[in-house]
Amino acid sequence: MKIAVDVGYGHTKAMNEHGRKISFPSLVAPGGQNLGLKEMFGNTPEYQVSITTGSSQENLLVGEAAKQSFVATQILSQKKPKEFHDPLLLTAVHLLEENDNCNEIAVGLPLAYYANQKEALEKRLKSLNAYVSIQEFQKYISFSHVQVIPQGAGVLFVCSEILPENGFIGVVDIGTYTTEYLLFQLKKGKPIPVLEACGSVETGVHLVYSAISREFQTQTGSPLPTEMESYVVEKTLNGEPVSYNGKKYVLTPKAIESRKQIASAISQKILAAWGNRTGHLDTTLLAGGGSLFFEKDITQFPNQHIVSDAVFANASGYLALL
Repeated sequence: MKIAVDVGYGHTKAMNEHGRKISFPSLVAPGGQNLGLKEMFGNTPEYQVSITTGSSQENLLVGEAAKQSFVATQILSQKKPKEFHDPLLLTAVHLLEENDNCNEIAVGLPLAYYANQKEALEKRLKSLNAYVSIQEFQKYISFSHVQVIPQGAGVLFVCSEILPENGFIGVVDIGTYTTEYLLFQLKKGKPIPVLEACGSVETGVHLVYSAISREFQTQTGSPLPTEMESYVVEKTLNGEPVSYNGKKYVLTPKAIESRKQIASAISQKILAAWGNRTGHLDTTLLAGGGSLFFEKDITQFPNQHIVSDAVFANASGYLALL
């Protein structure tokens, strides 16, 4: 079974060779006590995961279930620790695996970290094997082949029908923590990367989240707890007031202002990297969940086009390359 997994800083997206897809928040927390509430109110939202490697067993909450925990972990740093990255990956593989415990897998790394982290990640995943249980359904997971791919590089492979035979193509892949930018010259349909115009910037959706958290603290006088951040951000971006200690606070104007500022920062950094070649672009492909998040505010790229199914663009590209 071929499976592509995009372990993002905000969400983990994955798909298998039969086209099945899964997406969930990139959150991990220790498994909690039941206290009898499960029987009264039904199952905890996905996913309750048990991972056994050798003699070690971990009981974890992953994705939506981890949002309920005070100690949920979300990493916003260059390197994703294996105790965070691997449970997300194994959960995705478990959900997509079909009658096969020896899988071929493709994963990605941001361009800025690719050279330094590729070899270690590939080696670790090749030796990874575990019994993974979700809602008491156990699977043995191991990998016969591992391919680590630079983020954004696979987007071209899912957009081949709209690419010119010859010309320049830009790719902007906006994520939670990083934004990847790539520039290709196509010659007779073959993409050739312009290496000096490809890279990553540590700018993305999380900066808007941070701005909303700061505005919450400014207005309420209290810091926004990590476990409440996604709830407050969602209400704010939907234009709804946020309740706190019996009062309602309006954070939306600051959120909209911050989103415009971050979108402009992303655009200017990439346009500077592409330099004089920018004006010669036939198409700029926008991918990633951030391209939808910033859709109203990023308009500076020539002939820009949000790719179909932008959230799964990387996973689709990894699968195509695999």
